[in-house]
Formats: sequence, structure tokens, C-alpha cells
Amino acid sequence: MKWISGILYTVIFLVSMALIAFGQRNIGPVGLLVMLVGLAGILVLLYLYNRKFR
Repeated sequence: MKWISGILYTVIFLVSMALIAFGQRNIGPVGLLVMLVGLAGILVLLYLYNRKFR
């Protein structure tokens, strides 16, 4: 189960990074929205990682 969740977290991270890079290429509100979605993905991963250490 850890193996599958590790792959899932990696895929989510890569997609989030791709959204941020794609959003930087588009100037305007749409690009900003895409970058914010990518940032939200990375923040969710950080929350899930830190939740274990409370």
C-alpha cells in the first residue's frame, strides 16, 4: 500500500509542477488560475506529509 501511495504522491507532484510551469506561460487570469491549482496540489501534498507527524 505504501508503494502505491508513493507513486500517487509522485504523480500528483509532477502534475502540480507541470500546471505551475504551464501557468507561467499564459499571461492573464487563466494562467494565474492554473498556477494556483498547481500550488494547491503541492500544498495538499505537504499537508498529507505533515499530518503524520502531529
